Amino acid sequence: MKNFLFILIFAVSLVSCYEDFRKDYEYTTVAFSGVDGGSDEPGVLWRTVVKGEGLDLDFGVYLAGVIENQEERYVGYTIDPSLLANTSYELMPESYYSLSNPDEFIIPSGEFIGKVNIELDSVQFLNDPKSPEAHYAIPFRLIETSADSILSSANTKILVIKYMNQYHGSYNQKGSYVTYDASGAEISSSSIENVIIAGTTGLNTVVTDGIVFKGPENMMNLNVKADGNVSLEYFPNPNPDNAPKNIAKEDPDVQISTSYVSPWEQLGAISDGYEPTNSSDKGPGAYGNWPNAETWNWVEYDFGQNVYDITQSDVYWWTDGGGILIPYEAYYEYWDIENDVWVALDHEGQQAADQYNTKELSLKTNRIRVNFIAAEAQGILEWKVWGTPVPTVLEQSAIESITALANDENSFDEETDTYTLNYRIDYSLGDFYTIVSTKLVWRNRIRDGVNEWRR
Repeated sequence: MKNFLFILIFAVSLVSCYEDFRKDYEYTTVAFSGVDGGSDEPGVLWRTVVKGEGLDLDFGVYLAGVIENQEERYVGYTIDPSLLANTSYELMPESYYSLSNPDEFIIPSGEFIGKVNIELDSVQFLNDPKSPEAHYAIPFRLIETSADSILSSANTKILVIKYMNQYHGSYNQKGSYVTYDASGAEISSSSIENVIIAGTTGLNTVVTDGIVFKGPENMMNLNVKADGNVSLEYFPNPNPDNAPKNIAKEDPDVQISTSYVSPWEQLGAISDGYEPTNSSDKGPGAYGNWPNAETWNWVEYDFGQNVYDITQSDVYWWTDGGGILIPYEAYYEYWDIENDVWVALDHEGQQAADQYNTKELSLKTNRIRVNFIAAEAQGILEWKVWGTPVPTVLEQSAIESITALANDENSFDEETDTYTLNYRIDYSLGDFYTIVSTKLVWRNRIRDGVNEWRR
């Protein structure tokens, strides 16, 4: 019996605590939520509509401070262009959209969210070439409410709206290609199987991040016509003269390693693009290896399967005037791909402070190191390596044009979300060409940071 009474008293106590917990706050407040839709910017929300799936969206505020909302509340707002100052966004023209309520959000009794519907103009908004990008914004500011207060830290929101067409997304590509010389004799062939990403560039147009191979030199525009046929063209190489570029920063697959880095320093800082004003200008971070006095150390770029013709290296040393000093000796090594061995280059003066130490090179490799030694530990602010891709197969050569094959199908099937493509690739620096036959099957898309699958 005593145990029963104890349990009963304990249960009543829990209910009492629960009732205390469920009490309303003394004051109510309204605010915009903190979600950003993938913008990664405080106070900025990205939203994306899909052409053909409705050009409207809801946007709103929330009510806090009560367990149950037993009355209707309003929240007045204004469109405040000043919020866009010092941002990359442009005020969306008023003719591009309409608001279901241009003055206030209404939070109905029994609910905690008040919404305004935004309807986009299907002609003006969709036909603006800037609309597929996160460019146009509607800046909201809350100004009054029938609730007790507006949360001051969440009373504004920059709503950035863009659109994607129904062809936008990732595709599973499967197919084959055959390469011929100028006489028409076959010189190579292979299958194709990869994942291609297609991004919206217009009403019915996407640009792919790959053709046979992937990368910035392998992009193609696909435009779906009203009858389902597809026109295609090469998306111009962003590096058309094949000029050397800083592959330490531009190659997305580069791996950086070192003999040692201090736990509090940042190895990745050597390729972050920061331009130092002198050797003491650490900026956002630097590589350092304290304590390592009178010890040879190295830093390496490994480009994996990507082989480059490396023409130049620029190193900007870091010193703090104490435990980190400029090296008194430094030299380069590169990986000899054919013989699987490191090869050292001649030791030369590369130890000037307050400037890039530039060395001209002529290397075909996928790995390069800089070795250095100083009376104290050593540091690097930035290390640039300049090079151009070296094709490992013919089909990785610089592309001149893509031509649809006249007697073959190039189409998009709406029911299966599949591109069927047949085309010819001609190259800038070779008397050969490639015939491609492939299918791209839609699998998913990323919208506002959310992965959406159709099947």
